[in-house]
Amino acid sequence: MLQVLANGIRTAYDVAGDGPDVVLVHGWMASKRYWQEASRKLPGFRVWTPDLYGFGDTEKPGNGYTLDGYAKFLEGFLDAVGVKKAAIIGHSMGGAVVAWTAIRSPQRFWALGLIDAALAGITGPPPAWSAEPVMRLFMRIADTSRGFGRMTIKGMFGVREPESRIILEEAQKADVRAAAASGTMMSKPTDWGPLGGLKVPALVVYGENDFLVARGMDKEIESLLKVEADYLEDCGHLPMLEQPKTFYHTLAAFLDEHKPK
Repeated sequence: MLQVLANGIRTAYDVAGDGPDVVLVHGWMASKRYWQEASRKLPGFRVWTPDLYGFGDTEKPGNGYTLDGYAKFLEGFLDAVGVKKAAIIGHSMGGAVVAWTAIRSPQRFWALGLIDAALAGITGPPPAWSAEPVMRLFMRIADTSRGFGRMTIKGMFGVREPESRIILEEAQKADVRAAAASGTMMSKPTDWGPLGGLKVPALVVYGENDFLVARGMDKEIESLLKVEADYLEDCGHLPMLEQPKTFYHTLAAFLDEHKPK
């Protein structure tokens, strides 16, 4: 694990490989560990996997959990590590973060990927379980009963050991304030119209059994980006963990097709 100061925030990240730059951004209650197969599965690229602030091993400030805040953070991360232009790929909440970053700084990206993405303001009111008191209770239960936590995760996602352990361990690292505030962030009305004006190639991927993203989200994103989504069979919300072979084959083919010449 490496560290760098991004917009004044001590940021944990991993990097591996050589070639055009690719930045992979995790989702809610997750971390860079979700992408641990990426560098091996994406040969010919330099793959960066930062932890967003509030999650993983990155610093956990008390505020700033907004789309603009996260976009500025990613821009600061690229500046800090010296990346001038990259493909940016985001999963779940990370999909909203990278989409907003691409809208703010389109010149910095040569491709955009939205993986089981949830765009803020399309999902409706924040779920009751994202409230801070509920999050504190959930994390206390998960911390004191890891067997129960892993069993719950296995029921929610198509994962086994060691993937279920990764999900639980990284969820326990999340700051409660970050989890609650970013959950609220995802409910705020947001103008995604400019997404349709981006002039970069876009990839949209969903697990065909994903029940965590609001119904119709995929069609909204398809309409905005004017692309057809790829749907992965026997896959829910976590394609990089549930169906890594198929997922990374799809992502690698997209990146190979559109990488800078």
